[in-house]
This record gives sequence, structure tokens and C-alpha cells, in this order.
Amino acid sequence: MNEIIVGLDIGSKQVSVVAGRLDSLGKLEILGLGKADTTGRVSKGVVLNVNKTIEAVQSAIEQVENQANIHIRGVVASIAGPNIHSSKHKAGITRQTRGEEVTVTDVDQVANDAQRTFISQGNAIVHNLPQEYSVDSANGIQEPVGISGLKLQGEFLMIISPQAELDKTKRCIERSKDKMEIEGGLVYSPLAASLAVLTEQEKKTGVALVDIGSGITEIVIYYKNIVRHVAVLPFAGDSITTDIEQGCGVSIEQAEQLKVKFGSAIADEVAIEEVVSIPSANGRKPKIVSVKNVAIIIEERLKEIMALVVAEITRSGYLNRINCGIVITGGTAQMPYIDQLFERVAQRDVRIGYPNENLGKTFTEEIKNPTYSTAVGLVWRGIRDIDEREEAYKILRKDAPVIIPVVPVNTTINKSSRENTKTAETNGKKSSLGFFGKLKQAASRIIGEDLGDNDKYE
Repeated sequence: MNEIIVGLDIGSKQVSVVAGRLDSLGKLEILGLGKADTTGRVSKGVVLNVNKTIEAVQSAIEQVENQANIHIRGVVASIAGPNIHSSKHKAGITRQTRGEEVTVTDVDQVANDAQRTFISQGNAIVHNLPQEYSVDSANGIQEPVGISGLKLQGEFLMIISPQAELDKTKRCIERSKDKMEIEGGLVYSPLAASLAVLTEQEKKTGVALVDIGSGITEIVIYYKNIVRHVAVLPFAGDSITTDIEQGCGVSIEQAEQLKVKFGSAIADEVAIEEVVSIPSANGRKPKIVSVKNVAIIIEERLKEIMALVVAEITRSGYLNRINCGIVITGGTAQMPYIDQLFERVAQRDVRIGYPNENLGKTFTEEIKNPTYSTAVGLVWRGIRDIDEREEAYKILRKDAPVIIPVVPVNTTINKSSRENTKTAETNGKKSSLGFFGKLKQAASRIIGEDLGDNDKYE
């Protein structure tokens, strides 16, 4: 029986926990789904209230434990937020002998050296994703292992997050249960979603994944099976809800209900005479809201979001390389006609991404909702790597020399480092003992510890 993997996604609306394993056919069997509300506790993917978020994580985990009859001690977890960004770095090494083939150790050394160039106060590397390599004068090499050459160079896409946001997410997970572990480090949420909704052909030919959640819209571009670009937009489902609240003069809760129950991405698909009666407080008359007006508000905001997506894809330089178009996933992808609207704006093929790629038996059909793309993708991440080259490298590393990972320099001096410095200075002073100090040490060894540190020889 294959190992059970648990994915944990902390979103702006809810925590989602999914347990799954590979079946005998190589498909993903879903054993349990847990969820808990995080409204007001998490904003745009960033944890605001640690204690309340811990409670939500605990609740979602307990649901899965009861459903699957398992005891969860480790999870594959996501990280998201508007401040996550990417940066490209290059590194290279000169090998000892020209005639020898490049090894996985050489590749790891180049990746390590690339991380050495990363010095950013208050930030941390979430992923260090290889792009392409060059060996001597040969460029554009995806797989350098086995090629003969003297000089190996590589380019890397680093996904970077504020350290404080990483730490808060880790605390929420690690404190949810005693000895809870985050397996393999945190995973950038749209990269996890891509494992659940994109096909291998799409990633090879070129595709843009657009994950429209509650607080943020995240973009990942694949080309030739490699992650080429990532970006975050601060507009998503909550932006639509706020627009409805202001445009229709209703409460934020009523606006959310209008969006979910009666929303449409294309206003022309809604009859002009269709209305909704909204109850009012304190005995006032119910408010009548035009469903077509709601659709107009939704359509305009979605057009703006898609225009920003297209602008970001254009800026990346891959607009004309995403031959498989755009895949939309996330909670907002459930909006009726959203794929048709996006096709009009982007002038590209658009489809909805459901997390059912290679999905087998499921505990519940609800798991096929785009809302759970990231959580399902996290289970896949526990099974396979984001970069398919890593699968071959894992085998080669078994017989290769170990490369000690580089810890990026953190220029922030915290309290603990100051205390360590103070301790080192104190130890330095203690080591510079005069004649009477050495006499005191000798006496202590003979007569015990009656002489304390504060005892002085006059």
C-alpha cells in the first residue's frame, strides 16, 4: 500500500486539508477532505491571527483523521501572499577536466552557488527552480548531466517570500498538533495547483495557469516543461464582492451571497427583468437588486483582472509561446461564463482547471471543485517534484558526493544573534584570565564550586 500524503492549504476563505495516495493504476485516490473557515484570520494568503488560524487548521485536520482513520503527523503545505515575487540568478563553475561528463553533483553545486548570490534582508527563498544550462559554448541545455565540458553555467528562477510571512504560516501548522512536521518545505500555492490541473502536454507546449482565489490572483507560466515566470495580482474574488457591496448598496455578506448564487461573468446572459429581494434590518422594506446590474459589476471587474493578467504575461515575454492558452482555477473560476469572457479579453484559448488530472477514487465529489486545486496539488507534490528533472536526479544522488546546502545570508540581526554575540564576548573575556583568575579555577576544582563568578580576589 502506498504512503498516505496530506496536503494543507491555508487560504483567505478557508483551510483545506486533503489526504490521498497513489492507487495501483498510478492515479490519486482521495481518502479525506477537511475544511475550516479563515475569514478575518487570513488576508490575501497572509496569516493575520495566528491563534485563530491554528484553531482552523486543527479543525480541518481532525475532520480528515476521522474520515480516513489516520493519525496525521506530517503535511505538505502551501505558502501564498501578495509580497511573494521572483528573481532570476545565474551561476557557474569550472570543472577539473574538460573531457569528463557533467554530473548531478556539478548541477547541485551550480544551484548552490546561485543561492549564494541571494542576499535580501527579511526575505527567504521558497523555491530555486532551474531554467536552462550552458556547457562551454553550447547554450539552451535543459539536461546537462552526461554532457562533456569544462564550464557549466545555469540560470535559476528564485521564488522569494518575506521571512515573517513564512514564519507565521509555519507556526500555524507546527502548533496545530504536537510534533507536526512540514514535509519538504512550504510550496508556492500556484505551483502546487499546476500539478493537479495542468497536463504534461500543456506544460511542454506552453501554458499560463491563472489561480483566482479570494484575495489574490496568482500566475504561473510553463514552457518546455519548465516554470518560466510567476506573478501575483492583488485583485480576486473579494474585489468583486466589494464592488457589489458598493454598487448595490448591500452588506458585504449579502454581496458575497449575490455573487455566489446569482453571479455571471457575462451580463448579456442575464435577463434584464430578473431581480432579487434582499431582506433589510429593523423592519425596513426589502431591497430590490437587479441581477443584471450584479452581472455588469462582475463582468467589469473580471475584465480588469484579465487585462492585468494579459499585461503580466506580455511583460514576461511568453505571450506568443503559450500555445495551449490559459487555464483558470481557484474558487472564482466557478463563476458562470468566466472562461468565455477571458477568451474575449485575452484572445487565447481558455479552459477551467479542475483538480481531476489523473484522479482516481475519491472520498467526495466535492474535491473536483477548482477551490481545492492547490490542496490536491500539494498531495501530488508529496509524490512527485515540480521540476520533472528532479526525479532522475534523486536516483543519481544516491551514489553522488553530498553537497551541503547553502543558507542564504540574513542581514537582520535579531535578539538571539545579539545574545550569542554577547555570550561569545563574555567567553572571550573569561579566557583572558590573569594569574589570580587561574588560581581561582584551580581552587574550584580542588575544593568545589564554593567560589562563584561574583567572588573577587582583592
